[in-house]
Amino acid sequence: MLRREEKGESEIWKEIWSKKSEKEEMAPIRVKTALELLGSPQTLFTPVLSWGEGKESACALLESLLQTYGVSSGLFRAGAKDLKGAIKARGKSPSSKRLSDLYEELENFLSLAEEKFEKEGLGKMGPLETLLCLSALEFSDEPVDAGIFEVPEEGFEGIFRELDPAGLILTSDPSCPLPLDLIKPPSFIASLLQREEEMEALRERAQESESPLMVDGENMKVYNDLLAVGGQVADLSTPRGLYPQVPIKLFGEFQAHLALLSLSAAEMMLSEGKLEEDLVSEAFGSVNVPGSLKVEKPDPLTLSCSASSPFKTDLCLSALEDTFHPSSLAAVLAAGENFDPASLKVLSERCDLLVATELPGGKTGAKDLFSMAKGCFDEGSLLCIPDFPSALNRAREIVSGQEGCVLVTGGMEAVLEAEKELN
Repeated sequence: MLRREEKGESEIWKEIWSKKSEKEEMAPIRVKTALELLGSPQTLFTPVLSWGEGKESACALLESLLQTYGVSSGLFRAGAKDLKGAIKARGKSPSSKRLSDLYEELENFLSLAEEKFEKEGLGKMGPLETLLCLSALEFSDEPVDAGIFEVPEEGFEGIFRELDPAGLILTSDPSCPLPLDLIKPPSFIASLLQREEEMEALRERAQESESPLMVDGENMKVYNDLLAVGGQVADLSTPRGLYPQVPIKLFGEFQAHLALLSLSAAEMMLSEGKLEEDLVSEAFGSVNVPGSLKVEKPDPLTLSCSASSPFKTDLCLSALEDTFHPSSLAAVLAAGENFDPASLKVLSERCDLLVATELPGGKTGAKDLFSMAKGCFDEGSLLCIPDFPSALNRAREIVSGQEGCVLVTGGMEAVLEAEKELN
């Protein structure tokens, strides 16, 4: 039998995202069926789900801690921009050949699934369903001991429930209710303190499912959070004990609380007692989170952050101000695919200048962005420079010598472009 021509990574990515999901309410049933046809790969590793704003950091922190402890792990990033960024196993992206072989294997099984779906009126699988099955297949084939999954907040929680998660990390999301249906007995839950009515529902659900519940600010806490070179140092307290002076290579108080959630989750997965302090410090002191607040260039200080929602933008600016104390702040804004225009109001309250720009194929052009910003910024605090390199250079020129800094933001696309221009 002749083997078909190998597909490239970008071709596979485009093919997956060209799929049109049908009958969204049937998606969980489709995923359950597809996973069964694949041999239930999710049963060969321990699935942990992370949901809410900051889930990227929570996943990266947990992955780093597990790997430091010698536990092999897989990571699925729902918001990745390419296939290698979406799926990682043992800290590495699969090779192009591996991805081609994996996708070919998946297609053979999914052709059977699609036939079954058509007969039973279940509709067609969409991109996220396909990616979820692809990641589960890779994690089982690698194999890994634990699979860490970012759960999007756009109504796709049901398909991740079919993984039968062993644990759930809940950060926060002011725009979405908690995904309580993701909690399946006897999974553990590590959560930030949520709104009062949601905490009540969470406690009820945890009790019903007999799931251990760890809540930041209640049975675990962050103490003595201090700034440090390249991030911060904090005392982290969990039901298992106190971890003093843990270095966290991320900026901002919120990131320290995400580290606490990840530490609590790792305790549940790794042991019956407290973890080794040295290993926790090693793991959290070396973690890298794509799109988090990052120094790109000194003199003038230039940072990037993929924040695209009002909540994340506020966190980013707070971390920047608390860490660097700039005398002035210029934001270079290129709106990515998920940019929320409500972020402009947050930026206007903290930035002295906004330079509206754009990227090829971006969601919003510089002129449209500039027009929207007029409703929040004074005219003297706005510039419109469509060419991204020119916009970045102009902002750096303006703050140079003023002990100010430049923040490139608007989405991961803007971060990647800043890295390309400055490094």
